[in-house]
Amino acid sequence: MKTDIARFYSSVYTHSIPWALKGKNWVKQNHWTPAFTQSYANLLDKAVAAGQSGQTIGIPIGPDTSRILAELIVTELEELIRHEIPELDARAVRYVDDIIVGIESGETADAILSKLSAGLYEYELELNGEKTAVHGLGVPHSPEWIHFIRSFKVSPHPARQREDLDSFFEHSLYLAEANPRENVLLFAVKRAAGFPIAQINSDHLIRWLLYATKRSSACLSFLVEQTVVMRTMGVELPLDEIKEFILDQMVQHAEAAHTGEVAWLLFWARELEIKVPASALLRVTRLASSATALVTLDLLRLRRIQGTIDVSYWQSFASTGGLKSEMWLVSYEATKKGWWTGVVSNTYITSHEFFSDLWGRHVEFYAPNRKARPSFRRPSFVQRIKSTVPVDSEFDGIYP
Repeated sequence: MKTDIARFYSSVYTHSIPWALKGKNWVKQNHWTPAFTQSYANLLDKAVAAGQSGQTIGIPIGPDTSRILAELIVTELEELIRHEIPELDARAVRYVDDIIVGIESGETADAILSKLSAGLYEYELELNGEKTAVHGLGVPHSPEWIHFIRSFKVSPHPARQREDLDSFFEHSLYLAEANPRENVLLFAVKRAAGFPIAQINSDHLIRWLLYATKRSSACLSFLVEQTVVMRTMGVELPLDEIKEFILDQMVQHAEAAHTGEVAWLLFWARELEIKVPASALLRVTRLASSATALVTLDLLRLRRIQGTIDVSYWQSFASTGGLKSEMWLVSYEATKKGWWTGVVSNTYITSHEFFSDLWGRHVEFYAPNRKARPSFRRPSFVQRIKSTVPVDSEFDGIYP
């Protein structure tokens, strides 16, 4: 049986941290004593809550510290589950909040679910019913989608490669719909990036990659990095189509407050030297995201924004209060780089108890000249085309 904890990162209490370190009963009995209030467990709880404007429900999603906190809590949850399933180590495996448990002959899945739920109850957590499934003997098996994607091969002849790409992506889209809980399209996009195709077909591949990314935003960061590498290697990209995609998706994701996707789209425009009309940024400039703000301000610095945009919302965080908010990064960084419009005093940073040290040591977090990664997958149609595609008169001379 495969399951996971429902909304784990967003619903777990920060108070679960001292519960995990000290024991829930001990914490409740000693809650107001110096033994607890001065303990590392309590200080860590308060630090995490302080990083969320005092919110005690949920832990941050994304930072490496979140994975450490999650492991700390879920490891203790394992101890609670062992009271219900003593042989847990021999029949189960866990990755963060995903759990797989072997079911004995004659044992029901409901019995295992009840035991797992009993262990989670102490921490006021519950299992995700939508992601709970049973696999194995006596249970219908769905087709193994990963085998099709992993084993698919395109023809070495350029004239047939477009049909192969169409077949691959159409079938991958079908598999993605049949397996909505799996990252089918992301796996397919990564696989397609390794196809040994002729450069004459590269635009067709990129169009499919764009379409797959439109269907699944999980593909976005990979596509951005891949196309940026291709550009640096001199590969001609369909920039007009990519620009249309960026602007269309930017508006949609900004309306939905998908700040991660918006930041990647802005970075993509920056790296491909695409000019962004101010009209596409109306909703973007109201997003509470330091990453989005910094890349937008960088585009403004590079004169890649056509028209005038209003950054007053972000600039309102250039204050002592801003340093205590979720927008602390842009509050510090944009002032450090002098990216605000008009004159903004830096005294709220230079006189701050903590940030003054960063300022004095010339610490900066956003490096305008850095790429997403120092290296990335070399597109196969650039590195292998000469050895895998036979040269004929129709396509002679097109290879890099």
